[in-house]
Amino acid sequence: MLEVDDKVLADIRRGFSIPAQPSLLLKLQKIMAEDEPDLNVLADVISQDVAVASIILKTINSPHYGLSRSISDIHKSVHYIGLNGIYSLVTNILIKSSFEQKDCSIALEGFWDNATHIANTCVHIGQSLKQSVSRDKLFSLGLFHDCGIPVMAMKYSDYNDTYELAYYDQTKTLPMIEDETFGVSHATIGYYVASSWRLPKDICQLILSHHDRGFLKLKGSCDENFYYAILKLAENIVHNHKHFRDAADWPYIQEMVFTLLDIDDDDYKDYFEDTETFHSA
Repeated sequence: MLEVDDKVLADIRRGFSIPAQPSLLLKLQKIMAEDEPDLNVLADVISQDVAVASIILKTINSPHYGLSRSISDIHKSVHYIGLNGIYSLVTNILIKSSFEQKDCSIALEGFWDNATHIANTCVHIGQSLKQSVSRDKLFSLGLFHDCGIPVMAMKYSDYNDTYELAYYDQTKTLPMIEDETFGVSHATIGYYVASSWRLPKDICQLILSHHDRGFLKLKGSCDENFYYAILKLAENIVHNHKHFRDAADWPYIQEMVFTLLDIDDDDYKDYFEDTETFHSA
């Protein structure tokens, strides 16, 4: 299993512009960790951040929710969306707002749209499987798994050239090509970001290892293998929606993913059709 030593983390801290964890997310994480999270307390915390609260109100009044009349109260919005939904929505808002396009050499709107599609697809797949999985973990894993990419794109003006190279040369993983070019990979930086934002340790480890094509061959945690398999399945489905071809890692891991998740080609086609709306939304 991949590991990151303290020197590498220190180099990342000094050399890259890493977004600090918003205090709002830390407060929400503490509430979510309680035995019985209180939605009213959650709403009180969110209402203190005007920017986030306004986006939530805009979201719930969008056609996606199809309400017969508009909602202007954040407490009503939180109760309507629910605990898991509001946590996922706020996390999504905060990570996207932590990066500014003017400092970044890739198109951030498209990048985060893609990450959100993968996160939603992870949740959809997880809910259909027999094994119990955490919806919050799946969403966080899908949303954050590539979060090191915009960090690298903020530092390197030519980062997109490397990204394009990895797209066409599928014999090497993206982190391999990044390491050869820059001496560091988005997986390592993503691990640092996720750790800084106090995501669960197993999710941080998966972010570090998500391009490891031999991950499922290791004798690791069954739960981590399961989350890895769901992420890679979701990643490939979204990649096919966007590019009409498999993701670079998929041919190396498909059989292992299908076996672990106990699915077949017909199940894959169902997932693909079910999630088309995520990509077109």
